Amino acid sequence: MYGSVANVRTITSIRPSDVGFSTDDELNAWLTLKMDEIAQSIERDRNRTDFAANNWNLIIDGIADRWGASFVRFVMANRDSPIVRVDEFNVEMLEENVPGEAIWEDLRRIPRLISKRFVFESGVVKASPEKATGF
Repeated sequence: MYGSVANVRTITSIRPSDVGFSTDDELNAWLTLKMDEIAQSIERDRNRTDFAANNWNLIIDGIADRWGASFVRFVMANRDSPIVRVDEFNVEMLEENVPGEAIWEDLRRIPRLISKRFVFESGVVKASPEKATGF
């Protein structure tokens, strides 16, 4: 896991009652699951897990903390009202834009590890006409 539940809680000042939990342990378990999901998303996007070996662990931890806080803010806003009132007559649905462009931009500064398997899984490898399977 990158980042920490404690940092996300500090950034957002979230309490268990804010999201329907009765104890800190329930909230921490829920946030831990989300932080694990964020870690997998980061690893999948960058196609690497060697952040500490390249001295990027502090950067990745910060990105994960901000991503987790962004998720909490979305949940809180959606809980309060899934509809945003713009003025007297216009309303907009709350759009999910988690983690947000600034977080994606920071994540893109970490180079993606390119491997033959990654290229193959990305679907960008084209067979020559004589080796094509015909589907």
